[in-house]
Amino acid sequence: MNSFYFLIKQIELINYKYKKINEINVDKFNIFSILRDERDEVNLHSKFIYELLNPKGSHNQGDIFLKLFLEKIVSINNMETFKVYREKYNIDILILSKNRAIIIENKIDTKDHSNQLSRYIDIIKGIGYKNISTIYLTLNGEEPNESINDIICLSYYKDIKKWIVKSIEKVAQKPTLRETLIQYLNLINKITYQIDNRGFIMEVKELLLEKDNLKTILNIEDAIIEAKIETQLIFWNTLLEKLQNKYQFNFYSIYGDSSIYSSVRKYYTKKKNRKDYGFEYKVDINLYFFIEIKDNIYYGFYFKEEDNIEKKQLDALDTININWQDKYWKYPNKKLDFEDFNNENILDLLDKAQRKIDVDKILDEIIFLIENYKKGLKK
Repeated sequence: MNSFYFLIKQIELINYKYKKINEINVDKFNIFSILRDERDEVNLHSKFIYELLNPKGSHNQGDIFLKLFLEKIVSINNMETFKVYREKYNIDILILSKNRAIIIENKIDTKDHSNQLSRYIDIIKGIGYKNISTIYLTLNGEEPNESINDIICLSYYKDIKKWIVKSIEKVAQKPTLRETLIQYLNLINKITYQIDNRGFIMEVKELLLEKDNLKTILNIEDAIIEAKIETQLIFWNTLLEKLQNKYQFNFYSIYGDSSIYSSVRKYYTKKKNRKDYGFEYKVDINLYFFIEIKDNIYYGFYFKEEDNIEKKQLDALDTININWQDKYWKYPNKKLDFEDFNNENILDLLDKAQRKIDVDKILDEIIFLIENYKKGLKK
């Protein structure tokens, strides 16, 4: 026990040191963060990546960034003449040569749906392409919901970061372009929780490789998993306890789990079939309000039967003054990503007072959405 306590204290000291370094060195000014939501996959990330990949982009560097991306990131070395398109056939980024097509589907806080990738592939086949590469780009390299042969899963965490770093090296003598890329690199580090933690990781790694330190830490892995399970369960129970005073929400899981406890445990102990669970409340005939988790918590309205929707219901939903992420659902204003547990928003839930504040804000918004639907229906 003494050796474990001493090891934890050493790690705490290393963490404190790098926290102070970060406070001194952090570059708080970032033009991307100022002008857009940092996680806006359409109007920020897809748009900027497209501009770099496009040989005719305003960077005036020809295909230098495209070559780096294809050669270093996707391992396509037989360079042809490519044209790059954005939102062509509703595809986020489409790269076409005479004989090859490359589809890039960009997902940060959303997931593919309705056989989205298969439909894109069929469209490209329909215009005559046989050599098709499909890239699924996410923060951490997740696989898509649908099964696609030979899909290339890329991440912002590793692949886009690597590409931007190499791009910075190529334009080191062009100050405006270089600094723009550096700011985008800083943004990637921020949304993937990598801000200035390389020194900390390397120093802790060296500490763990000493004597039996790694063995000591591995002995608490199960305890860490249990702590994650408990943190998510406390969030659900806190929210549901307050919601049930007003609405009758019921648990559901698309994989047939019997309770929120079994679903949350599976979330942290299984690799497959572990998400897509939450609670729902019947608001109206055929219309339900749901609170669900994939990586992030999200909530909104859905119709059980898409062929049985009444116009007055859609009209009532459209009267709600809210910025939906997609059709009738959204994330909390303070996003809760339980998949990437080590982030400030999730760790805030460990503090009882802060947890109450965060849960109450979600509760207020859920009540606002449901009650405003009912008001809209009466109109």
